[in-house]
Parts: sequence; C-alpha cells; structure tokens
Amino acid sequence: MSALSLSLLPVIVTFLITDMFDTLGTLTAVGARANLFQGGEDKDKALEKTLEADAAATVTGSLLGVSTTTSFIESASGVEAGGRTGLTAIFTALFFISTLFMLPLFKAIPEPAILPILVAVGVLMFMELGKLNFANMDIATASASFFAILLMPLTYSITNGLAAAFITYTVVKIAQRKWSDLNLGVLIIALISLIVFIVHG
Repeated sequence: MSALSLSLLPVIVTFLITDMFDTLGTLTAVGARANLFQGGEDKDKALEKTLEADAAATVTGSLLGVSTTTSFIESASGVEAGGRTGLTAIFTALFFISTLFMLPLFKAIPEPAILPILVAVGVLMFMELGKLNFANMDIATASASFFAILLMPLTYSITNGLAAAFITYTVVKIAQRKWSDLNLGVLIIALISLIVFIVHG
C-alpha cells in the first residue's frame, strides 16, 4: 500500500503505459501472424478477450512477486512452429517448470546464443508489413504507420513507436481540420502517448 503515494504516481503511470502499449503491439502482431483476429465484431471480441487474459496474468504475476507475466514478441516463433491455442501456452509453461531443475545447464549457455532467434522473430514481424496498403490510406494513417515502423527498431521500444504513431495521426488530422475523425478515445490515447515522451524524456 505504501506504493500508492503521489511521489510514485509517475512510476505507476510509466509502467501502465509501457505495459499497455507493448501488449497492444505484441498481441496485434502475433495475433495477425497466427490469423487469430479475423473478421468484424468477432475480431474485436477475440482481441478484447486476449487483452483481458494478458491483464489478469500481469496483475496476478505482480501480486505473486514474479516478473511481469505478459505477452512477448518472441511468441511469434511459437506461432510459426504451429502454436495457435492455449494448449501451446500450457506446454510451454510445463517446459519452463522443467528448466528449474536444469538451471546450471541453462546458465552455462552464453547470452549471445539467443540472438539468432531474435533476428528470426524480427524477420517474421517485418513480413507482416506486406499487408499494409499505403495506396488506400489517408495521409494521417500513412504517416502514423511510417513513424511506428521507423521508431520501433530505432528506439528498441514498441511503446515509443505506437506513441509516435498516435501523436502523428492526431496532429495531421488537426492540421487537416478533420475534427470528425478525432473522437474522445483517439484524443485520450494521443494525450497518453504524449505523456510517454514527456516521462521518458
């Protein structure tokens, strides 16, 4: 309860924003790769349920005092190997439990050994860009997409990329005076995105 103080509010907001944006970016990318979010209202409901499960895992993990239990972009490698359901997650968890008894062996593996899989994950995610049709986008959406694609690898942060995208979209729409495209939700997310850069700056 001592963490719920005014002095720690910036830290709490930073964690909230970072986790929210990282989760949105990760689940959208991995879900698209796995073809989990397809078609109209069903797509929105599937994404909503996935976000709720991720949020519940994050809160439960923190209450148990472990590292943040959330989705990771490395899940794309599991999707590429054929993983599509919750059964994949259960077996992955069981394999992780088994590593507790082989910790000295895994500690002997040098950290650079994981770099090839990260490159492979990056390639898999980059392949999704082929689904973007810039010819059919308005200038605001195209600009937002460009900054998201550019800043994610340059800043090593999904959060920074998405924050820049929301800010760019809002600024361009304001410059075009297309007020009808800027609902309350978009403005709130743009404001949160601005806070990301203020806090990180």
